Amino acid sequence: MKNNRILLLLALLLAPSLKAQEVAFAYDSFYDRLKVVNKGQYEFARIGFYLVDTNTMKPCRLRSGEIVTEKASLPLTYTEDAQLLLPFDKQLDKDKAKVIMVPHASEANCQLKMQIEAELFEQQSLSKADLYTMHQEFEQLLADLSGFFVKYLFSFLLPEQQGLIVNFTTPDQAMTNIGDCQVNSCQVVVDESWQNNTTTLVEQAETVHSIQPWLAL
Repeated sequence: MKNNRILLLLALLLAPSLKAQEVAFAYDSFYDRLKVVNKGQYEFARIGFYLVDTNTMKPCRLRSGEIVTEKASLPLTYTEDAQLLLPFDKQLDKDKAKVIMVPHASEANCQLKMQIEAELFEQQSLSKADLYTMHQEFEQLLADLSGFFVKYLFSFLLPEQQGLIVNFTTPDQAMTNIGDCQVNSCQVVVDESWQNNTTTLVEQAETVHSIQPWLAL
């Protein structure tokens, strides 16, 4: 019995650690894209950075995160959906900062996902004109991110934007009058006539979880 206990103890001591590995990215890769958004002065369009599972594309739960340079470290802000809320900081870019995250041990394969999406800020409701503006800004931002050669010389390489995908927080908020809706997500074709149309489509903007371009991939 004593020998069995000793063998069990040794097995525990030699067992591989389940501690999650750090996931690190150079800050400049974020900064370059944030710079494009900042330069464009968009009303709605933004880039969201997410850490997601490589296989399922679901959020990787994070234990901690920080932004590190050779001389300093500051905490990384992130949401429950593993969205990384990164500052737009020229000094961090100059200092060659790194963004370091530690997922929970069960999160074995995590990767970075970049998503063009809308930030609603203080919007109380959403009109046809709002969705038209988002549609136009998404197209412009996608082109700006693609770089000069693709934007001006090889624009045919850009994916065609068919409209918007509007995701709601609960199924009963899906507005079937604005597009093809499945459960709590609607694919909306934006018409040119919406440009100055103040007709309200979504009464409460807080019921919208996210809005992103609907691309023909």
